[in-house]
Amino acid sequence: MILQGFKRWGWDYFFYGAFLLAVFLKLYLFGAFSDTVFARTGLVGYIKESLSQLLNEGTIIGFYAGLTLISVGALLLVSFWTLFLKQSKRWISLLILNAVLTFLIVGDLIYYRYFNDLLSMTVLSQANQVGAISGSILDLFQAKDIIFILDLIVLIPLVTILIKRGNGKLKARMVTRGALGLAAFVIGYLFVMSPINEYTKKYGSALFASNWYNMALYSQTGLLGFHGFDVYRYVNEAFFQQQKISAEESKEIENWFNDHQKEMSKETPFYGVAKDKNVIMIQLEAFQNFVINQKINGEEITPNINKLINDSMYFPNFSLQTGQGRTSDAEFLANASLHPLYSGSVYVRYPSNTFDSLPGILKQNGYETAAFHAYKKSFWNRYVVYDNYGFDHFFGEGDFKDGEIAGWTLGDKPFMQQSVDELVKMKKPFYGFMVALTSHHPYNIQSKFRTLDVGEYEGSIVGDYLHSVHYVDEAVGMLVERLKKENLWDETVLLLYGDHDYGVDNNEAMMKIAGEDFTPYNIEKTFHEVPLVMHLPNNEGKGVYERTGGQLDLSPTILHALGVPFDDRYMMGGNLFEEKNQLVVQRDLSFTNGDYTYKSSVDGFFDKGTCFDGKTGKITDINLCKPAYDQAKKELNISDKVIFSNVLEKFMKKE
Repeated sequence: MILQGFKRWGWDYFFYGAFLLAVFLKLYLFGAFSDTVFARTGLVGYIKESLSQLLNEGTIIGFYAGLTLISVGALLLVSFWTLFLKQSKRWISLLILNAVLTFLIVGDLIYYRYFNDLLSMTVLSQANQVGAISGSILDLFQAKDIIFILDLIVLIPLVTILIKRGNGKLKARMVTRGALGLAAFVIGYLFVMSPINEYTKKYGSALFASNWYNMALYSQTGLLGFHGFDVYRYVNEAFFQQQKISAEESKEIENWFNDHQKEMSKETPFYGVAKDKNVIMIQLEAFQNFVINQKINGEEITPNINKLINDSMYFPNFSLQTGQGRTSDAEFLANASLHPLYSGSVYVRYPSNTFDSLPGILKQNGYETAAFHAYKKSFWNRYVVYDNYGFDHFFGEGDFKDGEIAGWTLGDKPFMQQSVDELVKMKKPFYGFMVALTSHHPYNIQSKFRTLDVGEYEGSIVGDYLHSVHYVDEAVGMLVERLKKENLWDETVLLLYGDHDYGVDNNEAMMKIAGEDFTPYNIEKTFHEVPLVMHLPNNEGKGVYERTGGQLDLSPTILHALGVPFDDRYMMGGNLFEEKNQLVVQRDLSFTNGDYTYKSSVDGFFDKGTCFDGKTGKITDINLCKPAYDQAKKELNISDKVIFSNVLEKFMKKE
C-alpha cells in the first residue's frame, strides 16, 4: 500500500517539494552571495532561536525574524496554482516557474553587484538600455553563479524522461487538487502577512508608503515579496495615478521652495563674478576623487587635472548623489537640481515633466545651449529630456566625425575636441554640457591607451580603471589647451565632476590608492566622493575648499557665479560659494553635513544605521545624526512629490 501510495503521489510530493527547496536555497544563496541579511544567525540558529521562543515563551514571533518564513510563504503564493493542475502539466509548470524565478534571482544578484540595489519594474521597463552595457553585465557574472542552474540541469531531463515513459498521467480528483492548492495559498498568505503585520504594528507603514530604498523593502519582504510589492506599486503609479498630491501637500512644497529661495538669495563675493561668461560643464564617467593628486609607481594618475586644480576651485569633499539611474541621475542632479528617484530613472519615467533646469534658465538669459554625448541619442531617453530641458542642440551618435575608439565608443579626446568645434560656432555666451564616456565599466580600454604603470593592479579591473581615467585625464588636458588657443579660457566657467562610483568591490585597493587608512568612515566617505573642479575666469577664487557639497548644488552654484537671481527658482541645491557645509543626501538616506556622516542600514531603521563624527571619523551617538536625518528625509519626500505630481508645471505657470 505504501509503495502504491508513493507510486500514485510520491512523484507529486517530490517535484513540488523539490521546487520549494531548490528555489528557497537560491533565495538563501542570493543573501549569501550579496552579503545581505537572510537569517542573522544562519538557518540553523534561526530554527533554534525560534523553537526556543515557542517552547519557553509560547510565542511564534521568533519565526518572523529574518526572511526565512516570509520567503517560504512567497514561494507558496507564487506556486499554489500549480497544485490545481493535472500531474504532467504541474511538473512542466513547476519547471518553467523554477526557471523564471532563477532568472530573476540571478538578475537581481548581478544587478546588486553593480548598483547595490534590486531590479524593479521601472528598471525592467528600461531594458532597452541593457544592450549597450552588456559587457558590464557579463563582467559581473561569477563562476560560482552556476550553482543557481544545477537543479534545472538535473530536473529538465528527469521530467522529460518520466513523461515519455508514461508517468505523470495520474488524475487526482479536482476536489483533492483544489484542497491542496487552497491550503498552500492560505499557508503562504499567513507566512507572508504575519511578519509584515508584526512589522507595521511596531513601526507603521511608512516603509511601504514612502520607499526610500529598495533594499529596505527587501529586508522586510524578502526577494519575491519585494518584487510582488514592486509590481503592485508600478501598476498603481502607471495606471491608477495614485501619486497625485493634495492641496495641503502642494502648499507644503511651495512653502519649502519659498524658504529655500530666501536662503539662496544671500550674496557672496562670488556673486556675478562670471556674469555673461560661457559655461562648459563636463560630466566624467565613473570618475572618483580617490585618484586625484595620487601616484601609482611614482607616476601621477591624473597629472592634467592636478595641474588644473592649481588654477581652479577644488572641492575634495564633493559627493555623488545618484540612484538607480546612475549617469542619467547625475545629469538630472546637475541640470535640474532635484533628487533622483528611489527606483528607475527620471529620464525614462518622467521625461516630459516640467523642470526648472539650468539650460532652460540660461536660454532665457540669452545663452545658446548645447548638449554633447557620443552615443545613441535615445539612450536614457536623452533626446526627449534634453529638448524638454531647453537645450537648443543635442549632438549625439551620428553627429560626430569618425575618430579613435577608446573604451566602447568614440574616445573622450576626439569627443571633447569635436564638441569644442561646435561650441566655437555658437553665439556668445553659450552653455555646453558634455557627458564623457571612455571610463565606463568594465573599463576595457584598448591596449594602445594603457600607458600608465599600474604595477600590482595590471590585469585586474582596478588596473583597467586606472588606465581609463588616465586617458580621460589626458583628454581634459587637451581640452584646456584648446580653450586657451580659442581665447575662451578666461571667457568661460569650466566645471568637471564625476557622475557615480566606479562599481568595483575592492575597498582595499581604493583606500590604498587614496592613501587613506582602512576604516569604516574612510571607506564610506571615499566611496561617495567624486571630484569637482571649477575654473572661473582669470583664476578667480583658486584654492582648495574643504566644505561638503553634492551634485544637487551644481546648477545653483553656477547661477550664483553668473549673477542670475535665484528668485522664483525651483531647485533644491545649495550654493557652494557659501562658507558652510551643505547637507549631502543619498537616495538610501545616508548623508553627510561635515559635522556628521550617517550610513543608513539596509533595513531602513534610523537607529540601526551608523553615525560617524565628521572630525574624528569615529562612531558616535546615533541621536546626534537625527536632526540632519529628519531634514534629509524631508528633502527626499519633497523631491519625490515634485516629480511624481509634476507640480512645477503649476508653480512655474504662476511666474
